Amino acid sequence: MLRDADLSIANWLGGVLPPGAGVRFDTPRAGWEEQGSGTPFVSLFLCDIRRDGQDLPASGWSEVRDGDGRMVGRQPAARYYRICYAVTAWVDPAAAEPGKSRPEHDRQQRNQRALEEHGLLGLLIDACADADTIADDQLTGALAEAGLPSFVRCAGDEPGRSTQGLWPGFGIAPRAHLVLELVAPIVPPMVTGLGPSPREIVLGAHRLPAPSGPGDAAAPTGTPPTGTTGTVRRWERRTVDERAAGPGRTPPRG
Repeated sequence: MLRDADLSIANWLGGVLPPGAGVRFDTPRAGWEEQGSGTPFVSLFLCDIRRDGQDLPASGWSEVRDGDGRMVGRQPAARYYRICYAVTAWVDPAAAEPGKSRPEHDRQQRNQRALEEHGLLGLLIDACADADTIADDQLTGALAEAGLPSFVRCAGDEPGRSTQGLWPGFGIAPRAHLVLELVAPIVPPMVTGLGPSPREIVLGAHRLPAPSGPGDAAAPTGTPPTGTTGTVRRWERRTVDERAAGPGRTPPRG
């Protein structure tokens, strides 16, 4: 599922980033600032996974029936997970222009790189503001098979979840970044291990003795009070299924 989430996000970013810009999912490294890959790219570091609270239906499952109306399974409700990426943008350093001193060039280079990287991050914010779901043709694997929307949004840090501690572990200085959330569904397998369907329902009636006059013993529970007339019946129902109706077996009482 996580691989399908990565590929779906990469497909979505293909329509957001400028032509030639790449997407990387490996851990950011200090060498990215000097290696000169030749093209700008965004890094999506998977930093957090949590259950989303929107998948709390009243029943928790739905009945699945065939063309004849017989129930063939119970489908548990989809579970949604928030998959969070710390997104950073990376642009190659520009070549030095003739006639400029090294300090001046380095200062202008850092400023230009920051502007271009902010521009790439801004494209993601614009895309999330324009549409909050990933198009069906951009979904991959289990996310496509679920037949349910996958939501994408730019979000800030929540209490108890912060990306600030990532930078020392990466060995790089803090960078401009945003947290991108993909809220993706997981559809559990349908439960098909159901009991056999009933073949018939048997209803039976039994006549009870009519009550006597005052002073008689207490009437059985369920009989009408003394003085009433008419037939008194007690109904029983038995459900007979294929399994219970086998040779030598007594159908269970319902």
